[in-house]
Formats: sequence, structure tokens, C-alpha cells
Amino acid sequence: MGLPSLLKHVKVLEASGLINSEKTGRVRTCRLVPTQLAAAEDWLNEQRAIWEARTDRLAAFAENQHASETNNDVE
Repeated sequence: MGLPSLLKHVKVLEASGLINSEKTGRVRTCRLVPTQLAAAEDWLNEQRAIWEARTDRLAAFAENQHASETNNDVE
């Protein structure tokens, strides 16, 4: 990845509040912001729970459909 692309990504992370960075001479130091990462983790956990519930319902539906089709084939 080129430096301009990397810096663009760093600026996006800074704008979102996920990192702080400072430049000293030719060295740029980036630090994670734990509170912002915790908020992102909470959101991801909520999304994971939503999608797991959806996929569980889809699996149950597919199993019911399969069982229904199997029972119809036997009769």
C-alpha cells in the first residue's frame, strides 16, 4: 500500500474517533481510542446477535421444509 493510501485510511480512522495520531518529524504515531473501540464492539455484538437470530430462524425453516418434504415423499 502506498503512503498516500495509508494516510487516507489513517485520516478516516481519526475522523471516526477510533484513533489519535501525531506526527513528530518523519514518524507518525497512532494510538487506539479504547472508548470508541468499545462502542464499535457493542454495535458489532448487537449486529451479530441480530444475524445469528436470523440465521437460526432460517435454519429452522429449512429443516421444517426438509422434514415436510421428506414426510410427503414417504406417504
